[in-house]
Amino acid sequence: MSKQKQGNAMTSHAVGGLFIFCLIALFAVLAVTLTLTGMRAYQSVSEASVGNSEAQIVLSYLLNKTHALDTSDAVSIHEEGGIQYLCLDEYWGADVYQTRIYAIEGEMREYYCDAWDEFKPELGDPLADVQQLTFTMESPRLLKASVVLPDGSEEELHIALRSQEVPQ
Repeated sequence: MSKQKQGNAMTSHAVGGLFIFCLIALFAVLAVTLTLTGMRAYQSVSEASVGNSEAQIVLSYLLNKTHALDTSDAVSIHEEGGIQYLCLDEYWGADVYQTRIYAIEGEMREYYCDAWDEFKPELGDPLADVQQLTFTMESPRLLKASVVLPDGSEEELHIALRSQEVPQ
């Protein structure tokens, strides 16, 4: 084989190898880019889902707890020591117990006690992380709960009170 043909074959072989190497490198870069893009998209969807599920947990808890204890004149809003709380009365014969739901120190808490007990917010059981929780009676049969989550998003819930007289 002549030196020129041998040189052309080596050059052609080197260009072919370089082309294959560049093609493999391009594939690797695209694969990494696609993986990182997918991870970012998944992370943003996951974070949005977590925030939405936290709001749903808080609102579902408030709705279910209120409906479970919704009897005539059993749902009220009170404020003590600068802390507003939802008060749900529960009657057991002659005894009256209360579930008090409020937010303090970045947590939604529940305090279950005798109706005559002093309000001690630090004794409440932590239920969820919230920045703020407020209640408003929009009418005698409509309670509005507003919650501000740790990420700053705000959600509202309107609860229709369907109570009837408690049979004696």
